[in-house]
Amino acid sequence: MGMLFYLAMGWCGTKFPGWWRFPVPPHPDPEPWRDFSILSVIGIIAGVAGGTLFNNQISQNALFAGQEMIASGMFAFAASGIVTGVGAVMMKGKR
Repeated sequence: MGMLFYLAMGWCGTKFPGWWRFPVPPHPDPEPWRDFSILSVIGIIAGVAGGTLFNNQISQNALFAGQEMIASGMFAFAASGIVTGVGAVMMKGKR
């Protein structure tokens, strides 16, 4: 169940291509699904990895007693956002 939660948080943390220039509408891409689908898969993987690793690190910590899943979900969301943000910038920079 925790893995599904990390999957969802990783997908929700995925940045869409062109997120850094949000007020300006992005130029039409002939295949817009490709960039978002690649970033979505990367975000899901980053969310699962980040949530699982963070949960393993804090499982015996008294500070997070009873809140391991919430904290790990937030970490999965943040890890996905950071990784896909960097990936989106790198993907747009190569064009």
